[in-house]
Amino acid sequence: MADRAVRLLGIHRWGYRNFLDLHLVERPLRHPRLPKALSGLRILQLSDLHLDLDPALGHVLRRRLSGVDYDLGVITGDFRNTTDADHDPSVAETMALLGALRHPVYAVLGNHDFIEIVPPLERAGLRFLLNEVVTVRHNGAVLYLGGVDDPNFYRTHDLAAVREAIPDDGFSLLLCHSPETYREAAGYGFDIMLSGHTHGGQICLPGGYALARVCDAPRPMQAGPWQYRGLVGYTSVGTGSCGVPLRFFCPPEITLHRLEQG
Repeated sequence: MADRAVRLLGIHRWGYRNFLDLHLVERPLRHPRLPKALSGLRILQLSDLHLDLDPALGHVLRRRLSGVDYDLGVITGDFRNTTDADHDPSVAETMALLGALRHPVYAVLGNHDFIEIVPPLERAGLRFLLNEVVTVRHNGAVLYLGGVDDPNFYRTHDLAAVREAIPDDGFSLLLCHSPETYREAAGYGFDIMLSGHTHGGQICLPGGYALARVCDAPRPMQAGPWQYRGLVGYTSVGTGSCGVPLRFFCPPEITLHRLEQG
């Protein structure tokens, strides 16, 4: 329906150009508990790739990543477009993307993803965090990077198990596909949470006003930086698009976070 509507309005080409116009968003990610040695750590976030929607996006994304400098890569879920079709095309496109990424790269599953994608992508070098924690060392300090399974559709996230694997005084960064777990994550004492899922609305009114919500989270948490109690969060508007290769007043993004004290 969306595709038909924009064609009737004569704005399909404009929306498709927007779909491929990937913006590099560089921003500080500040937290008062951040260990001084972790300050300056650069984290590349990709989200909601849906790479099987249109192969042109993979080519544009790989070119756009050329020259982007970072220390750690993360992908916050949704590798394919549909929830019921063959996942092989999205796996093949993701493998091609991994060749353009600096490792290590960590990921969580989204509501469009099957567990079957994990083995081939891990063999290709992507490390999935399935309610797990890894340690990332930088300048002698440790960042506890946790990831939970999809909380939106499959509801297989286990924040308690992830938090239990992190020392009480450890500084934590949580990958969670949807921002809707913000209350629970704050309650467990996570420091930072990176999410996606919302696409920022994808097809918006001028000013980026989303026409619809896709998860139970307040509007400020649907796109961009936010904070809830001691939890600092960021919700990517997505690198790819879902359903239709169109964007209006909500450009797709590659996000480069820089950890800072404050």
